[in-house]
Amino acid sequence: MRSSNVPLPALLASLGVVVGGCSAPVAEADDIASATGSTTEAIVLVERSAAEGEFVQTNVSAKFMRLASGADPEVAERVVGGSWLELPAAGECVALAPFAAAEEADALSALGSIELLDVGDLSIQAGTTRMPLATRAFPDVGAFVSGVFYTSRDAQSDLPAPARYVLESTGSGTLNPFSIEAEAPSAPERVRLFDTALAEGVVFEEGTAATLRWNASEAPAVGDLVYVDLTASSGTGVRCTFNDSGEGMIPASVLGKKTWGALPATVALSVHRLRQGGFTAAGIDAGELRFDLSVVGRATIAPSSP
Repeated sequence: MRSSNVPLPALLASLGVVVGGCSAPVAEADDIASATGSTTEAIVLVERSAAEGEFVQTNVSAKFMRLASGADPEVAERVVGGSWLELPAAGECVALAPFAAAEEADALSALGSIELLDVGDLSIQAGTTRMPLATRAFPDVGAFVSGVFYTSRDAQSDLPAPARYVLESTGSGTLNPFSIEAEAPSAPERVRLFDTALAEGVVFEEGTAATLRWNASEAPAVGDLVYVDLTASSGTGVRCTFNDSGEGMIPASVLGKKTWGALPATVALSVHRLRQGGFTAAGIDAGELRFDLSVVGRATIAPSSP
């Protein structure tokens, strides 16, 4: 996702990113592309999901993409997959649509190939917990994506939040070693609809706007957002985005038969705190580090009372 309007210095400050190791002065991506005919973009995603007070699942993924100078980074991220996040503006909701991989692949194939770079051994550490990441070969997409990417080895290995995270690479023949530090926020806590906690199962009434509440972050950063997903087993879904103020209104327009069909409907409800920011390092022209920490539960969309 590259939708933030916050300038890079503010994003770096808000995320608390510190780049160490072998670093280089920041250069404009257009200047680098002009000189080399390509740019290198990094996407690092830390996801942590739990039912309140219960099971925690953690997933870390990292991709370092070398793109032809004419390639659109947003299209590349969508095709490579696993990290693209489309958000409405704060205070708005959108329907969740299936990812049209074939259409995106066609669009990217005209812009050149993508090489996923090996950066050596890659690990992430939060507090005293260190997680080495596994290297995985990327399956070809239309025969124009090649190379390796990195993921956590076990989704049940927990990383704490809030915490200071350190992402470290030993380097390779392609990229020098680097070390990136960033502050992760806490996951949303005490999510509730009216006086009902998410863990108890909440009920939305057809055609009635509802205010969802959570504990606002004790250490907010510039650009922090909370987004809420309502998703049916059929794949139908709605996403609403809010500033991290501690509450957000789910509009009446998305709580009805037009969206969900026959009522009552049971849906998955997830509330995510999102923090994202940019970084650069030697050989990396533009990087994005994103924390997506969520709490999940069940909700019912009930028909309106007679």
